[in-house]
Amino acid sequence: MNNRLRNTVRGIGDREREVLGRTGGDTLGEIDRRMNTGPHAVVKNVATGLLLSERAVAGPRQRLLSTRSEGPRESASFADLLKRHRGRSGLTQQQLADFATLSVRAIRDLESGRVRRPRRESVGLLADALRLRDAERQQLHAAGGSPAHLRDALLGLPASSAPPALPEPPAPPGTLVGREAELQVLLDQVTVYGHRLVSVVGISGIGKTHLVLEAARVLRAKGWRVGWHASAGGTRCCGAHPAAGPDPGGPSPRTADPTADLVAAIGERHDLVVIDSGDASGPGGVDVGELLRRCPGLHVVVTGLTPRYLPGERVLPLTAMAVPEEAPGHDHVRLAEVESVALFLSHMRRSQPGFRLREDNAHAVVRLCRWLDGVPRALEYAAGWCLVYPPELLLARAGRDFSLLSSPAGCGCQDLLSSVARSVDIVAQSCRSVLAEVADRPHWTVGDLDHLVPDPAAALHALLVHGLVRPAGAHLPGRFTALQLVRLLHLRDRPPAAARAC
Repeated sequence: MNNRLRNTVRGIGDREREVLGRTGGDTLGEIDRRMNTGPHAVVKNVATGLLLSERAVAGPRQRLLSTRSEGPRESASFADLLKRHRGRSGLTQQQLADFATLSVRAIRDLESGRVRRPRRESVGLLADALRLRDAERQQLHAAGGSPAHLRDALLGLPASSAPPALPEPPAPPGTLVGREAELQVLLDQVTVYGHRLVSVVGISGIGKTHLVLEAARVLRAKGWRVGWHASAGGTRCCGAHPAAGPDPGGPSPRTADPTADLVAAIGERHDLVVIDSGDASGPGGVDVGELLRRCPGLHVVVTGLTPRYLPGERVLPLTAMAVPEEAPGHDHVRLAEVESVALFLSHMRRSQPGFRLREDNAHAVVRLCRWLDGVPRALEYAAGWCLVYPPELLLARAGRDFSLLSSPAGCGCQDLLSSVARSVDIVAQSCRSVLAEVADRPHWTVGDLDHLVPDPAAALHALLVHGLVRPAGAHLPGRFTALQLVRLLHLRDRPPAAARAC
């Protein structure tokens, strides 16, 4: 009797799976395949009173039947919704087909109603091409008879329980000046070499956010699905505006685990996620290693003051921009092509459109760019203060007026010295000892550090990666110098007696 019952149940399960593959289309057939319900699994679940294949069929199909019995449906059909969204976007059927990587015939069949239950993947491609919001995406999936996310389909969750999607990256705050090489390296790390974790590292104000926003813009133009997450503990820099929406930085907290929230928000909707100011740790921080483990196909670009030190991580240290050599008789055209000078002039002309390099101001501009080490935010602040002080007077005041290292607009960002102090606090104590020793020196070699730390080369490498020191210049090979901001921080925090002695 037991064998007869087992054979009967096995036959019922086989017939249900066969019907499921024919009538349920791609979505329900995929659910059944993912659940891998073999005969033994069916028998095992008889004891619980629920067949796995019965659960897969009964969920969506019974809900559709009950909906019909409740009266006329008020929601629009899939064909109507698709035509409405396409018309709103201004795309032709051919353009939508190209963006969604579908055939134009498939678009025509969907809009005419000849195909009423499209594949779940096809609906996702259409939603991506039409750039639908999360609620609109779920509505389109529901009209097509498929859950918006495979996770919801497997678990039998209603569409309303799906987590909100990550916002798209905001637009870059302006043209990226002088970072073309770094941008190409970042893009190659992701698209050519396929690295899953790239950390863009440097001091605050060095341009990390602007660089990754430009990279996100380029990748989205190539068809990558890019999400944006700004860590709660990160510092919002001036000019980097969050995306529109009620929660611009990322998904609303659903659990006490921010990594789990981010995994749920990513789902199958993103190829790349940019985590800005990823140094936040503790309750508000994201475990990037765990994120990569739970999202096997995901690429992550993270900005921060320090590397993550994870297996497979590729670190892109973002250093100060090139500064001009200090020499008499600069050619103004060639001088304006130097990265730091070009950026300074772009900020100057925003507030003073008629500003040009001339004999009476070129030397001051050169010295300002050198004194500020080509740090983008420092150049932006200096250009803003030039509404009050001309470059020559600003340079004369710069060494003694620390307020010039903060925004003249009084924005809520930290001033540059406080930002650099955070980077100094992050490095090891041995590196801080090196900085304290060399801050007042114009330049030095790795051999000069032998008496300070056991491994001077490792300490120098860490300081270079964190952007606190830089090469002294092509005319001084093998020599290094601390950033001017590090010197000023050392001067500001030095005990008064020591400062007077110097």
